[in-house]
Amino acid sequence: MDGMNLHLLVIDDDPGTREALVAILDRAGYQITSLAGSAAEIAAACSRRGYQAAVVDYRLPHHNGLEVARQLKQAMPDCRIILISSELPPPQERGRDAGLVDRFLAKPFSKEAILEAVTQLCQTGTP
Repeated sequence: MDGMNLHLLVIDDDPGTREALVAILDRAGYQITSLAGSAAEIAAACSRRGYQAAVVDYRLPHHNGLEVARQLKQAMPDCRIILISSELPPPQERGRDAGLVDRFLAKPFSKEAILEAVTQLCQTGTP
C-alpha cells in the first residue's frame, strides 16, 4: 500500500529515530516533513497545515508530545496523531480520552507496526 501522496509530519528529537521513521514512511510513498521538535518548527508546521497524520515523540526536550498534539489538533482538527515513546505514559497522559491522540506505539516498534498505524489512520480517518 503506498502513501498516495499523503503528507506526514514526524516530530522526534532523536536524529536516529527520526531518520528511521522518515526512511520507512518515505519508502511507503508518503511525503514527509521531519522536525526535531523546537517551538518554532512546531509553530511553522501548524501554520503550514495540510498534514494527514503526525508521528510525535512523547518526550521532547521542551514539551511533551501531548502539548504538541494539542497544537497540531487546534491547527488541523483532521490530522491523525500517533504518539510514540520508549516509556509508556500513564493512561491519563496518552491523550486518547481528550481526542488528541489516535494511536500510541511503544518504542521500539517494528516498521510494520508504524506502517499499519499510519495506513489505517490515513485510510479511515479513525483509530
